[in-house]
Amino acid sequence: MEAPQQALSKNVQSSAHRALAALEIICASAKPVTLVELADQLGAPKATAYRSAETLVSSGFIKAAGEGKPGYEATWRVVELSTTILGRSELRNIAQPLLRGLAEGHGESVTLAVPDGAEVLFVDRITGNRHVEFYCDVGRRLPLHVGAASRAILAHFPSALFDQYVGGTLPSFTPSTLTTAKKLRADRDLTRARGFAISQEDVEVGISAVAAPIVNKQGDILGAAAIANLSARWSEGDIEERGAEIARTCQEIGERCEQLTQQLGPLT
Repeated sequence: MEAPQQALSKNVQSSAHRALAALEIICASAKPVTLVELADQLGAPKATAYRSAETLVSSGFIKAAGEGKPGYEATWRVVELSTTILGRSELRNIAQPLLRGLAEGHGESVTLAVPDGAEVLFVDRITGNRHVEFYCDVGRRLPLHVGAASRAILAHFPSALFDQYVGGTLPSFTPSTLTTAKKLRADRDLTRARGFAISQEDVEVGISAVAAPIVNKQGDILGAAAIANLSARWSEGDIEERGAEIARTCQEIGERCEQLTQQLGPLT
């Protein structure tokens, strides 16, 4: 028979996991999440979902939606915490001045991404052209095979991790997304040879980007930076020019990151 203390500990952990899952669901939604929707996504009874929601309400992370709308929405406390975490990112702090110069010099958007399991997470975005909006904003994630920043990082994964990733399921975002191991191996070789990856409408139709890896002197892949614009505004010459420039910038960032390391986690 399970000891009472062990049973209590498991119940507490289970409740905490559900509350965190509920917070993630609510934060990821573009509109308030009703109790029925929350219960459905949690795979739990309404009473259980309600307890999780009320825990988050009492902690200040979510609130009842205003203006007569049913459901729950995240509060600014979530933003406050994320801003604090971003402020502690040494890579972001080192890279930002160099990437800002690139964005302002070309009037284009520059993003910074870091590896996180089987995805990349975008931790900075500097907008040089405020009339063009892109998918890859701060806090967004992309699979490792989708987009220039993602594939610049994937190209520098150890062979075993690379093989593990390309051997799995590779979802498509657009008709241009690379979704076979053969194509991704060829892209890896080309990315390494020229020093940057090219994304031509494989994340969003109409958007192109180039990205280069940020690698420290020990050879650790720390992240990648990308510069993007409307596909119609870039010629082949523009792509080559931006690619060479982002590669030089990322090399300089990497040289300034001698003390930073990156452990690549499991691809889950």
